[in-house]
Amino acid sequence: MKIGMLGPIWHNIPPKGYGGTELVVYNLVNCLSKNNEVYLFGPKTAKVKANLIPTIDKPLMEMDLGNAWENKKYTLSHIKKAFDMVDEFDILHIHLNRFQDYYALELASKSKTPVLFTPHFLLPDNELYPDRAEILTKYSFLPFSSISDSQRKGSNLNFVGTVYNGIDLTLYKFNPNPSDYFVWIGKIIAEKGTKEAILGAKKANKKLYLVGPYDKSNPLSVGYFENEVKPLIDRKSIIWLGEVSLEEKVKVLGGARAFISPLQWDEPFGLVMIEAQALGTPIISFKRGDAHELIQDGKSGYLVENIDQMVEKMNKIGTIDRKETRKQAEKFSQENMASGYEKIYRQVIRDWNIYLKNSKI
Repeated sequence: MKIGMLGPIWHNIPPKGYGGTELVVYNLVNCLSKNNEVYLFGPKTAKVKANLIPTIDKPLMEMDLGNAWENKKYTLSHIKKAFDMVDEFDILHIHLNRFQDYYALELASKSKTPVLFTPHFLLPDNELYPDRAEILTKYSFLPFSSISDSQRKGSNLNFVGTVYNGIDLTLYKFNPNPSDYFVWIGKIIAEKGTKEAILGAKKANKKLYLVGPYDKSNPLSVGYFENEVKPLIDRKSIIWLGEVSLEEKVKVLGGARAFISPLQWDEPFGLVMIEAQALGTPIISFKRGDAHELIQDGKSGYLVENIDQMVEKMNKIGTIDRKETRKQAEKFSQENMASGYEKIYRQVIRDWNIYLKNSKI
């Protein structure tokens, strides 16, 4: 197949540090390129095995744009470039990363070339984001793929399949002998439960490493870090490492007794959960979002309801077999992800005209 891939332009591909969707797209295009002709629309700085079609000189987060997350100018030109060339592909795969990407929905509804959409966020509801929910409903006849079954909850989108995000397992060397510390990894925001992770570690009297950035361009992120998280960091038992490279992340994550994830939201896919298990590091997570799909409770970690239960499992984490934990991660390989999308591509190509006939626009 000749596949066009519209990746995000916020961080580099692959990301230098934080960037979950960017890492997924990197793994996907590299794996698909083994058996397909793949073209990635993304930053000029991207380093992939696919054919690169630059739409921006460097990622938005590396440009002086103020609040880069609100930028629309570059997103519009990024999307337009892909649709200017859409007739050259058998299918165009668009990864929805921010609300600005919704512009692609209207263009897809008029396209003769099949288009698949994969949202990488918690789908908006009518209560919090009525405008975004309305737009998605308007174009719900288009084909979408979900990154977890739990992501579909309450949605009326035309989901044609679920493909779990995948990683390059060769980069995650199994570590059977962890050190005596726990780790939390992610963007420092309230939804990820950074504060709750610290409180749990303190209550369990355990050493905790925090790995990840806070968004200095976002007042909410800055406020949460400065007021809720920073005062709890003592640099002895609670240590913040900031944003690190993949190699550094693998080292600290693989050496941990467990990755703790006291989620405060229904996360659609926790990529770091797969990375942890690939290293043999079990997970203690609040039972939210996709956690029950990624973790085998009692085998590769524990699903808990609150901080007290998390503390209890932190003291029992040694009973989890790290070899079994690694086995759980193996089904989330980049090869399985690529083959899953290839199957969906063929389905969307076959049924594209049927999807368009269901349009009420």
